[in-house]
Amino acid sequence: MIRLYLDKMCRAALVLASCVTVVPTHAASSEPMAIKIGLQSVPPDEVYRIKDWGQKYNLKVDAGAYSSGAEILKAFIAGQIDIGNGGSGRLVTMAAMQPDLFYIVATDEYGGDRYGVIVAKSSPIKSVAELKGKKIGAVAGSGCFSTFRVFLDKNGMKESDFQIVNMKVEDLRAAVQQGVVDAAIIWEPHASIGETMGVVKRIQSMKGVSESPNLVLVRRKFADANPEAVARYIATLIDVGNYIKSQPADAATKVAANISKQGVTIDPKALELSLTRINVDPKLTDAMTDELVPVAQSMKAAGKIPNVPDFKKLVRNEFYDQAVKMSSAGN
Repeated sequence: MIRLYLDKMCRAALVLASCVTVVPTHAASSEPMAIKIGLQSVPPDEVYRIKDWGQKYNLKVDAGAYSSGAEILKAFIAGQIDIGNGGSGRLVTMAAMQPDLFYIVATDEYGGDRYGVIVAKSSPIKSVAELKGKKIGAVAGSGCFSTFRVFLDKNGMKESDFQIVNMKVEDLRAAVQQGVVDAAIIWEPHASIGETMGVVKRIQSMKGVSESPNLVLVRRKFADANPEAVARYIATLIDVGNYIKSQPADAATKVAANISKQGVTIDPKALELSLTRINVDPKLTDAMTDELVPVAQSMKAAGKIPNVPDFKKLVRNEFYDQAVKMSSAGN
């Protein structure tokens, strides 16, 4: 009788075991991990705002809004966020001055075509060379402006050939349109928006100058104490990138609708155009960190930093490798 009872219990246990679904480790914990990040006004970050990408990974993402990567990295240095993304200019300065503060763990976006020089639609100017001696609006310290400086070096020009006016990116298009400056070096989606509106035209793309990756940085203390949270966050970037690549029109429509809630109307076609000028893949390659070297050399020659940093010492790829496994498990 006892043996019959045990046989029944064993069979019941086997049936129960066969019905259990294996839950990925990142979703098993009932208490979500938390992370503070910075987002700026660039298309991939705007796509990140349209839904809770962290929910799938049981990650609570506290996202702060900033006008540029330079502003994000200021908040990063101040310890206000755990993870930030930014272009090469301020990152190079951080690598030269505060290399022990952070790791480079992924990319947010890359591709020189997302940077361009714009002039008013009615302007007769057709090249950067024609702008010598004239006013160019720019966000000093941004990856966009650093890439422009590399462009000048490659084309036998220098920063002092122009009157550089430091401005916020939100003000650049209007400043060009109203004649406050003769041109602006600007990033997406601001150029595409102005072009779609018919008020500015792009006379020069930075495509071919460099890929100019917008890099994802994490504070070392946070990463060392919370490695899985960092991996989970990068997994969300993988998902965002896949969505943008597979459904750019849908992404543009949803971003436009989300922005409209703030009382700002943007043509989805402008956002879709901007997405075609941007590469989105969080995987960090040696070629991307190598591109920081000419930027650093240019900044060193201008006396802005004391030396050219060893960027590869700052790279940590294990977070991305773990994120790939998480993203694959959840799809």
